[in-house]
Amino acid sequence: MPTDFTGGSLPQLRRPGTARPLNEPPRPMFQLTHHPARWHEVDGELLPLLGRMSHQRGVNNVDHHGDTTRAEVNLQKEGWTILPLEACPAELTPDHLEGYVRVYQGRGPIHVTAWEKPRAIGSRVVWERDEPGYHAWLRYLMAEGYIAAPDPVVIDALREQLQAKRDRQAARADVNHYAKADVAKIDDALVRLDEAWAKIQGAPEPVKRKRGKR
Repeated sequence: MPTDFTGGSLPQLRRPGTARPLNEPPRPMFQLTHHPARWHEVDGELLPLLGRMSHQRGVNNVDHHGDTTRAEVNLQKEGWTILPLEACPAELTPDHLEGYVRVYQGRGPIHVTAWEKPRAIGSRVVWERDEPGYHAWLRYLMAEGYIAAPDPVVIDALREQLQAKRDRQAARADVNHYAKADVAKIDDALVRLDEAWAKIQGAPEPVKRKRGKR
């Protein structure tokens, strides 16, 4: 005897405005870090070059419960500063929310900085980055005392690296026009580095910030 089906259920339709998950693997939670030796020149300005302390369980001294205490201690012993998550006011982020980490849904949670935003083009994901906004935040970190100004020894090391590269290219410049062009670019980079360092030296003293809990 045929089974009598009384009726089907309605499909679960996606609500308008609900974002589809991104076609990307998950990225773990993180905190940004800075080492006193890591600086670079950007458009005639010296800015800190930040690293990341991943919160991925079982990786780089993060335990299998997600406790980052050991990872933090090891980084601090090596001279790194771990930036508190709240070390970014709402007025310095594109979405006007406090903090420097954002999370999107993909094939799991995708953690990125507040200045990164995805665009889905079919199954492909393109990440756009607000570089001017990010650089403004780096200046804030320096002005507020989260990151100290670079030591002159660091600037000397950057200058020596550029000079060594210039010397290598200059030795080939007579027979290689690409090397000659590189020498001119490096000369410009040396000038920008010196100008950027002069700006740092003439800047007002940063705010003395007390160390608080992260």
